[in-house]
Amino acid sequence: MDEEKEKSRIYQIEIIAAFALLVFSAILLFPGKGITGFVSAETKTQQINLTIANSQSYILTTKDDNNFYLTSLMVSGSIIGNGSASIYIDNGKGERRLIYSNIIEGELGLGGITGMGKITGNVVKSDKGEIKKEESNFLVIEYLENIEGVKEDSKGRVYSGDFKYKCIDSCSIEMLLNKDLSYQLLFYVDDGIILNIDEITYNIREVKNG
Repeated sequence: MDEEKEKSRIYQIEIIAAFALLVFSAILLFPGKGITGFVSAETKTQQINLTIANSQSYILTTKDDNNFYLTSLMVSGSIIGNGSASIYIDNGKGERRLIYSNIIEGELGLGGITGMGKITGNVVKSDKGEIKKEESNFLVIEYLENIEGVKEDSKGRVYSGDFKYKCIDSCSIEMLLNKDLSYQLLFYVDDGIILNIDEITYNIREVKNG
């Protein structure tokens, strides 16, 4: 009898150990599927307080000496007026991803993840000299130039008002950044539209050497 109890106890221990191993494997293999922990990532929120009344481009880079990946990028703010507004991130090499649009065609925000894979930015160059760097901000965002607007080809309704933590193609990304690489943020707005960007929220992940 004692021998059977001992075998039963050992069997239960083996079941528990197997389950623990399964959970640990899931954490390692599927870090983005709702299981957190064991992932070297950091979430940051940065006040930028931009008011966009005409289509413009901004440079996005970092003051950090190390390499890291930008793994998500969301925007919060408001839209005033009746017309379209959209925000893209562009690497200057023919690749761009939509961050936000107020054209309502489907679910926007975290439910509208499509992903963008890897894109790499340009070497930082500026005709205005060294980019201004605010020590309190991890990312550097600076006005670059006015750009020509684009006509959005859509039959969807447009949204005006506040929006919070919105992303479309930038919810899940992998963009290499360092102080020598830059991207462009492209803001397209219709005439009469005011786009306010209060803050950006983003995740970063360090690039591990070796």
